[in-house]
Amino acid sequence: MSIEVKSIDELKSAIDSGAVEIVSYDKNVVKKLKAVKLAKSWGPVAVAGIIAAVPLVLTTGPIGAGLVAAVAPSAGVATSTIVALIVAIGGVIAISLFTDWDYVELPGGIKMKHKQKT
Repeated sequence: MSIEVKSIDELKSAIDSGAVEIVSYDKNVVKKLKAVKLAKSWGPVAVAGIIAAVPLVLTTGPIGAGLVAAVAPSAGVATSTIVALIVAIGGVIAISLFTDWDYVELPGGIKMKHKQKT
């Protein structure tokens, strides 16, 4: 069963509640999750760099943001969106967005599906 979220706070709550599938059509949420999906396509080294930068983003702001930009092959909107998401959602959940979820783009939205542990 999918949970539909309309804000970053609702996304955070859905993840905290153990949701297996999350859908959003909210423009702000979709933009941020599409940035995560794009970053995951950059490969494991870029994702590892972003994950390593999460604590720096949360504690130092600009220095951590610079590290995210350094590991991203194409800086710009995606990088700043990822930094904003990390700040808004918190470290542990932000890391889980890169490691525990698969993304499927929908017309006007995005669906997240939690990876099953094997």
